[in-house]
Amino acid sequence: MIIFRHLRPEIERITRELTLLNAHGLHARPATEFVSCVLLFESTVTINAKGKRYPADRILEVLLARLDCGDTFVLEAEGPDARRAVERIARLPMFLEKGEENRKQNSQRLRWEALD
Repeated sequence: MIIFRHLRPEIERITRELTLLNAHGLHARPATEFVSCVLLFESTVTINAKGKRYPADRILEVLLARLDCGDTFVLEAEGPDARRAVERIARLPMFLEKGEENRKQNSQRLRWEALD
């Protein structure tokens, strides 16, 4: 008799401290970009800021976090793709310093030029 175990993805919890570098804070446009990125993943993502937790998959909750330029917060993801979610969110332009952002754009440009 063969017994098959049900294969379920492992649930992992990842936390990462991020600093918001957008000059105008996390207002409507960057918050929309942030939430759109969060919704690409199965994991539950939360923002831990100023002593409170905010669900990162809801635009109003993200805006209620009232994050300004220079604010540091903890991003927490729990689920099967938590690591990928945190890594992808951390690469949003609002969290990259100018040097990092330019380096990222240059590497993308070089990659596309190499394909031409």
